[in-house]
Amino acid sequence: MLLTAPRAGYGKTHLLGRVVAAAGSGVVMVPLAFRTGDVLNLTTVTRRGLEALSLAAGDTEDWSRLREACAGLVAHLLHELIKEGLVPSANPEQALRVLTGPVTDVFNKDGAAHMIGDWLRKHAGGLRPILARRVARQVPVRADVADAWLDAMLGQAFEGGAEGVAVMQDLAAADRETGTPTWLRMLSLWRPVVLLVDHLDGYYRNPDAGVTIASLLMDMVDSQGLHVLLSLNQDVWQATFGHHLPSALEDRLTATQVLLRGLRETDAAALMRLRMDRAKISKEDLVEFEAFVDVKQYFLGRPIGSVSARVFLRHCARQWEIFQNSVPLSVPGEQAEVPSAGISFPPLPVEPSSTIPLMTETLPLESADEVPPIFDETTSAEVQQMAESLAEPQAALPQNDPPPPPAASDWRATTAEAGAGTPVPPVSPSSDAFVKLREMLHHLRQPGARNQMADDAADIPAERLNIPSTPAAPPAAAPAKPKTSPIPVSRPGDALLGRFETLRLQMKAEAENQPLDYAKLGELIRLAGRRFPLVRLGEHELLGMTGRQTMVWSIQGVELLFGLAPFTDTAYWRVLAGFAAGRLVDLASEAERDDTPPVKLKVVTFKADREHAAWQALYSGDTMPDPLKPHLDAVHLDTHSVAALYAMQRIIKDAETGAVQAEPTQVMTVLARELDFFWKRITRA
Repeated sequence: MLLTAPRAGYGKTHLLGRVVAAAGSGVVMVPLAFRTGDVLNLTTVTRRGLEALSLAAGDTEDWSRLREACAGLVAHLLHELIKEGLVPSANPEQALRVLTGPVTDVFNKDGAAHMIGDWLRKHAGGLRPILARRVARQVPVRADVADAWLDAMLGQAFEGGAEGVAVMQDLAAADRETGTPTWLRMLSLWRPVVLLVDHLDGYYRNPDAGVTIASLLMDMVDSQGLHVLLSLNQDVWQATFGHHLPSALEDRLTATQVLLRGLRETDAAALMRLRMDRAKISKEDLVEFEAFVDVKQYFLGRPIGSVSARVFLRHCARQWEIFQNSVPLSVPGEQAEVPSAGISFPPLPVEPSSTIPLMTETLPLESADEVPPIFDETTSAEVQQMAESLAEPQAALPQNDPPPPPAASDWRATTAEAGAGTPVPPVSPSSDAFVKLREMLHHLRQPGARNQMADDAADIPAERLNIPSTPAAPPAAAPAKPKTSPIPVSRPGDALLGRFETLRLQMKAEAENQPLDYAKLGELIRLAGRRFPLVRLGEHELLGMTGRQTMVWSIQGVELLFGLAPFTDTAYWRVLAGFAAGRLVDLASEAERDDTPPVKLKVVTFKADREHAAWQALYSGDTMPDPLKPHLDAVHLDTHSVAALYAMQRIIKDAETGAVQAEPTQVMTVLARELDFFWKRITRA
């Protein structure tokens, strides 16, 4: 089974832990995590499995999972011998019943059935050869090898700790020569064995390791009868496995695939309650904290499946810190205790009969002056901003168009009044983020809105948007603009658009003076291919050009093959032409076999004014075969378009690395419209 997630933080490891807990004692779960420098073979699989089980705590105190597995196997083999009459017993029925029960009763010195354990310890030398011969009849290993394994397992079953682990580690060295994971096959005689393969991020962009791991795991499933659950993120799958595998091996790996999507609202609430229960938070505080967080408000406006478990838990952690230091929803006569706060505050002088007014009530001046300050200015601003974000949204989006922006004369008049000292009333922030976004997009569509956005972006703090404080080129002298009163409005969409416009202005000089950067264009195409739900991204290494790949977008009925290299690189374009010709043959064969219309193939490349002459030479030459030329589509990009593409690539990359406090999905949602010209141009028929 293949378990994948869009990216880290969606809860794969948490889900595997829940699977282990749900499986209970019915199977043997063996975690498998390769280390850097490991040789990928059966010996490494056995050694890492032994290490994982020896460190995992069992159901009984001072017992590890490894000790439970070894004791269970020995008890099972002895049970089968007594059942077949090969080992004499004074009371066979009682012995069989005890051996099918908890193994701790047999192998603990003070266990309820320790007499059987004592007898087994005393006659272990004579019983081991009999048990080994039985193992050798069911597992393809020699009897002496099975006897050595059973000797080490008996030591682990009776003593625990590190007893016998080193011996089993040395015995695992022969697995590579025999081709059989002896220890895992012996455990499968007792119960089904499931390998949990996780944490493969260290092999990112290592296709050779991906092919080796996939082949190794499929051999263990097909020939050894073991079960494997492979867990990884989509980026690791695409860069390490995916299309780097032979088609037959890829089909077998993806035959049973589970895609872990983001949380739903009910899932997030259940996860929050689970963490609160584990932290032993009282029910009263849990109810108040749920109302404080307002999960429904958090999910409002977010795309379905875009909220990862890690992001939501971090949000709850920040909310919990604010909740601990905030005024409770209901204040009794006595001072309320803050659970696990770790910091004590002096009690406020509250009279038993007094009440704390709501935030919407207006206090008289003399009463407001008597209220002592609880937080400093920074904390108060943060709490106020959080309270504004938790406001209830409107029932539905307004269907009428928003009012047009103020005329230039009105804006200058307002600015002049502010500069003259006339107080400008602050604008109350709207509680509906959708209305803000719609109004903002409406303003952007008006004439002259681009220049206004670029001017507004200069007022956004540099540290908020991760923009260098000094511009790339010194700006031209401009008349001083009078400052206006600050407007306390928090709009994440405005911040992203402001950063986008600022980056586009910075990238304009590079777009004018430098050749087209195909690496940046390729990164943008790769990121968009991963984020767009209707696009399936594929990467294929070009034959004879190690490390150089071409990307493919598979859309309904169309396959876009991207050529991302200078037109003077004839070797690249000759190999790409051969690959495209092969894809044309494959698509025609698939259409004939399935009796469906053939999928269209389009080879997309990009050029600016500097590349026009080189493109003409490539198109008119013999590097590209004549039958392939009708499928070529060279997208011309002017300076403004190139700067926009560079800015989009940069901001998405910053979002993925955490340099910008926004999710890549949010960036795509807010800024995808800015590149409508690009998406429509490369996907048109």
